[in-house]
Amino acid sequence: MKLTKSHLKKIIKEELLKEQPMNIRSAFYELGDKIENLKWINKRNTELNNDKTISKIAKQMEKIHDQLYKHLNKTFPNWD
Repeated sequence: MKLTKSHLKKIIKEELLKEQPMNIRSAFYELGDKIENLKWINKRNTELNNDKTISKIAKQMEKIHDQLYKHLNKTFPNWD
């Protein structure tokens, strides 16, 4: 099957329609979930074996995530 310009446009349009709208609330909570996943996998994965550098970075990410939460609450009271 030859890929025509109109077929390519249709594929792109379909893919764009699949995208979920993103807002600051969903991005913030998704980020928090990813940080928790990183901490969990670091503790449970035998290859990582609770790597100290990953633990340290995850803690820094949690701290920054908390700073973002405080900033959002202060700057955009109804963001959540």
